[in-house]
Amino acid sequence: MGTTIWKSKRIYTEDGVVDGYITIEDGRIAGVSRQWDGPCEDLGEAAVCPGIIDVHNHGFGGWSMTDPCGDREVRGYVKALASVGVTGILPTAKEDAFEAVARVMDEECEGAKIYGIHSEGPFWARGGENTVGETWPLPSVEEARRLVEKAAGRMTVMAIAPELPGAYDVIRYLHSQNIKVACCHTAAHSEEIFAAAREVGLDIATHLGNGMRGIHHRNVGALGALLLLNDMWYEVITDLNHICSDMLKIMFRLGSYDRFCLISDSNFIAGLPAGTYLRYGREMRADEKGLILNSDGRICGSGKWVLSNMGQLVNRVGVPMEEAVKMASLNPARYLGVDGETGSIREGKRADLMVIDTDFVCLRTLVGGKIVYDRETDAPERIFNPEAMARRVEGRE
Repeated sequence: MGTTIWKSKRIYTEDGVVDGYITIEDGRIAGVSRQWDGPCEDLGEAAVCPGIIDVHNHGFGGWSMTDPCGDREVRGYVKALASVGVTGILPTAKEDAFEAVARVMDEECEGAKIYGIHSEGPFWARGGENTVGETWPLPSVEEARRLVEKAAGRMTVMAIAPELPGAYDVIRYLHSQNIKVACCHTAAHSEEIFAAAREVGLDIATHLGNGMRGIHHRNVGALGALLLLNDMWYEVITDLNHICSDMLKIMFRLGSYDRFCLISDSNFIAGLPAGTYLRYGREMRADEKGLILNSDGRICGSGKWVLSNMGQLVNRVGVPMEEAVKMASLNPARYLGVDGETGSIREGKRADLMVIDTDFVCLRTLVGGKIVYDRETDAPERIFNPEAMARRVEGRE
């Protein structure tokens, strides 16, 4: 691959921000220095950051992992994600996509690296305040085993409502297979969360604050209990549609920045023009701010992406950029156990990087030192799914 040297005023390393030079050699970070007297590419005002690792993402740029799909769709999906600085991904897929995701994991693709499969459910709370009118299967080890086998050994995370009958048996089975357990779409009160954590263990909270019982002064609910647990990881969506800025400030005050992983929870609409789209025969409306509502008026994923959400954190919530970078990259790498190889800018790590401008727009993305996205040459119409616009409903803008 040879050697590449960039000059930048803002290189976000694991040890702080450096105004200087980053050297990439044979796919890895060879060093960061403040002085260099040789040839280099001057990035101007653009910043160099570790690439984003999104551990909860259903789709982007017209590509969907919650619909039946093949290898072409998965390859298109990881390429499109690179356009927003994503270098690592856990596709949050439905089972019709499991086999294709597992196959593409073994290929060298031009885009984000796949770290496994994330199954959000299917064991959600039935009749809870966030699942009115919907029926979900009760936890079953047999069904969990079937899904794990269909994922061909690539299941990394499965989400479950821990208060449901049979949930503990499923959680024990998942942990026996080295699969992480996420607490999701739960109607649990605080005592049920504390019991599950004590009896079987929970690894991460799915989109913290959403799809769970909120904080009340007589019972802190699932949200309060999860924040009070030690050694928990937290997914958090910071598009400011799912959680308001003041609640984010409360969350970050209660829990260390070191335990939060920024996620998109985006679906296939993210990156496409605002409008109304069809999914499973139902309408979904996406506005310019990334708010997606289904025909029942409920939030249904996000139309934004982690890089955009980092901008919201920095500019509207007041989170330091260094902490936003950590929550987008190093924390999810630690959660997945791949931080020895990626997730930060440090000598010897794989060169999984993004170059972004001051408006949080991705200019360039590298995976293993290879450019997998360049804003100057990769037009959206080339990397987004050309068939996705067929789902758009005209006249409903």
